[in-house]
Amino acid sequence: MTYKLAILKGDKESGSVIDRALGIIKSAINDSTAFEVTELPFGVNALLSFNEPLPNQTLRELKNYDAILVGALNQEVDTNSLLSVQESLVALRRYLNITLAFKAVQISDNNVGASPLKDPIVRDTDFVIVQSAKRADDHVDGNISVDDFAQDTITYEQREVEQVITAGFERAMNRKKVVTIVTPFDSFYTSKIWALTAEKIAKIYSDVVVNYVSLSRVISTIIQQPASLDVVVAPKWVDQILNEESQKITGLPETVPLSMKNNRGQMLYQLPQINIDDKDLMMATGEGAAKIILKECFNHYDNL
Repeated sequence: MTYKLAILKGDKESGSVIDRALGIIKSAINDSTAFEVTELPFGVNALLSFNEPLPNQTLRELKNYDAILVGALNQEVDTNSLLSVQESLVALRRYLNITLAFKAVQISDNNVGASPLKDPIVRDTDFVIVQSAKRADDHVDGNISVDDFAQDTITYEQREVEQVITAGFERAMNRKKVVTIVTPFDSFYTSKIWALTAEKIAKIYSDVVVNYVSLSRVISTIIQQPASLDVVVAPKWVDQILNEESQKITGLPETVPLSMKNNRGQMLYQLPQINIDDKDLMMATGEGAAKIILKECFNHYDNL
């Protein structure tokens, strides 16, 4: 069976990052592994040919691939198309019906010194935050703001809760088999549904140790004992907070792509925005992309 990876380079700088990632992947996998890479029009190149950053031709082709690696886009690119640069990334995720997002937080021996935390605290930090790829504001049914009164109404489906929590347990089975379930607002009915669903799914994964903790407790653990975490499963409203706190303890710019998944099992890897003047950072981002794809798509864990 051939593993097919689609490449959406975006702009020149992200293209260099992706080329670096592909070089590492091809040199790491076994020669007998069937691996096919195809570049599709996207971003600056697509604007030149189609006057659209995300042409329909590309969208139609994407269903034929196991995974997609998409580069960052210069937000200042001027376009007269229906979609702006930023809107094209949102449209891509919605077209693929992306439901899950995975944020990897790793601190290697080489990068321990960059962390604002002490070496013994952050050394061996390697955990994943599993969350819904649908932002909370995708589910805002109505909001009101008048003078000194404001109200937001947010809903989510039981199926979405089950998908996120199940994905967390599945990740844990291939890691250290420890899941931390974040329960942010115990008095809210939505949080009760979240916790009850987690308890039901946990019974299926009897080999996994489960911890139910509050948001403040998880943040405290990220700061004081990050190496004790394995898989953190977070509901909407709090996942962005966890992502930001997790990035802070690395002391480094973001270099690992956000990995996402849809119901068909397709993976989407979106590179972070990077400083194009920092060549070392660009290369580190390419290495980060290669490592996560090797780990998730080829079960290649050596030296990662």
